[in-house]
Amino acid sequence: MRSFRGLLALAAALAGCSSVKVNTQYNPGAPFAEYRTYAWNPTPPGPDQYPTARDPAVRSMIQGAIDRELARKGITKVAIDANPSFIVTVLGWADRKIEVSNYGYTYGASYVYGPYGPGYTPAPVVEVRDYHVGTLVVDFSDARSKELFWRGTATDSIDDPSQIRGKVDEAIRKILEEYPPKKAK
Repeated sequence: MRSFRGLLALAAALAGCSSVKVNTQYNPGAPFAEYRTYAWNPTPPGPDQYPTARDPAVRSMIQGAIDRELARKGITKVAIDANPSFIVTVLGWADRKIEVSNYGYTYGASYVYGPYGPGYTPAPVVEVRDYHVGTLVVDFSDARSKELFWRGTATDSIDDPSQIRGKVDEAIRKILEEYPPKKAK
């Protein structure tokens, strides 16, 4: 259950609905036209990564989505020892959030007797929402210089576990819509 709950948390970084927030940063001097091949960072995620980011099934889902989107852009995945032009690294984390909303009072159905006769008792109306907010980070680093030249992030919340794969795919699609940056062509 913990792994599944963690999957939900990491998937919170994803899209699917309009609440996903995508941000990109890049080095405007990077030679984006030269970045035609990539490899995955072979370093496994460390203990500082959210547990789900270390889950092989989740990493495979995210990597598959990135592989598909980069292939659509004509960028080829190669082995790390085949001299790729850039390295892809994925990071992720999540926070559990509890949101309490107080909508004031309503008159409940409890019937009471008071000094002024029978009546209804006002009752507070409160809604509690328990959810995860997660962030997924996709980094591209130059394979020779090891310098980061592009970063995309997606942040979102998730309540429905049945939409995880769709949210991962949508988040990656939205992140990589911004690659290569329009101004850097």
